[in-house]
Amino acid sequence: MTGRKRQAYDSFCRDLILHAGDRLERLRSSVERREAEERLAMERTLDELRGRRNRLMARVEAAHQASDDAWPFARARADQAVHDLVTGLDELEARLRRVAA
Repeated sequence: MTGRKRQAYDSFCRDLILHAGDRLERLRSSVERREAEERLAMERTLDELRGRRNRLMARVEAAHQASDDAWPFARARADQAVHDLVTGLDELEARLRRVAA
């Protein structure tokens, strides 16, 4: 059972990382169309989000390689990285919508 849970979690994270990459690319495209003064701050935010995505990939890999005893802790760290990335993406998308309105 634990093996299936770990495999399902790996698949979930792999899909989430791919989806996050797509969202980052769409956001980058939207940011490039902004005025110069708006764009600078948003590009910094995009850089931070790319760092969060890299951190998530590292945490997911650590969970993948963790022993059965250490896996719950490694998964909790990966879950926190998921939350941080998704929250940041949502915040930037909301910010772009507000600016566009």
